[in-house]
Amino acid sequence: MATVYDLLTQHSTNVVHNTHYVTQSNKEWARNYHPIRNLVVHSYHGGDGLVHADFDSAFLGSYEDDGMRMDEPAMAPNKRIWRLECEADCELWFHTEVSNVVLAGWNRYPQVTQTSHTKPPRVENIPEEVDAMYTIKYRNERTVIAIGEMKRNLIQAAAWQAGNVLQVAGQKMLSRELRGYAVKYQSPQVYCFDGKTLLLLQFRADTPAKMMDADCPVDCWVLPREGSFYSLRYALYRLMAQGFRRFQGMCALPISVGGLTPRSRRFFNGVPVWHPNGVDQDEHPGGYVRSVNGTSGAVKWTHSESGDLVWETAAFWGEHA
Repeated sequence: MATVYDLLTQHSTNVVHNTHYVTQSNKEWARNYHPIRNLVVHSYHGGDGLVHADFDSAFLGSYEDDGMRMDEPAMAPNKRIWRLECEADCELWFHTEVSNVVLAGWNRYPQVTQTSHTKPPRVENIPEEVDAMYTIKYRNERTVIAIGEMKRNLIQAAAWQAGNVLQVAGQKMLSRELRGYAVKYQSPQVYCFDGKTLLLLQFRADTPAKMMDADCPVDCWVLPREGSFYSLRYALYRLMAQGFRRFQGMCALPISVGGLTPRSRRFFNGVPVWHPNGVDQDEHPGGYVRSVNGTSGAVKWTHSESGDLVWETAAFWGEHA
């Protein structure tokens, strides 16, 4: 039996015929949102002819619970031939070849549910529905950790890779739409797949309202279905893991670590902000290190010299949940 790790390091091998038909993004409601103009691009073309990606500079690193998810059993998709003719074909391919494989790692630590064309939890007055939503249920409430939108050969990879979509037909409106969905679903972690390109976005907003700002920095990865060094499965996993880190921060307890209380907490990744000497910083100035307990998912702060331990959250799974 393969593990999630085995399959995340593999690309889809099923044959795909893309008809290259194009659908446009021209939703009237999206005009209420600023286009994305402050892109921070983390993908690049390598000397090996492949597109590479730097996830570590924008996402939090791996913790114990990542290892537990990687060790979960998983099965590769069945052998078949694909024909991508409409958006529904692109959506089915992505969920079969990418999303379903990734979700094998999110069956217990914690359990993530993917739904299609559903409104955000606890919100009933939003007429728009994103194509894919990934949620965690904790204490009888569901929270969105990532969302995805499907298109058909719409993404112009070169424009996004260059960090400038404002002057390219169709891409400016697409960026408005993706920002709008991020705001409506309160999810700074967003992806868009169009049959040939996977676009990952992270709105680097310290508060939910900041996602509305035209100048909000937006981390960006542009990965082709064919020709990417990292698999699309691995890319989606990292996006979801970052969404879970954000969720963990949302569940934080009031804490004091080494005599310091966090000044605030960054919305997009859940990290507390310390304010010693009037300067904001994410690293604890007293040498405490933030990590995750794999057997419970609880976030903790530890000091290597004193042995002091402070729990930032309660358990998310296991006997103490």
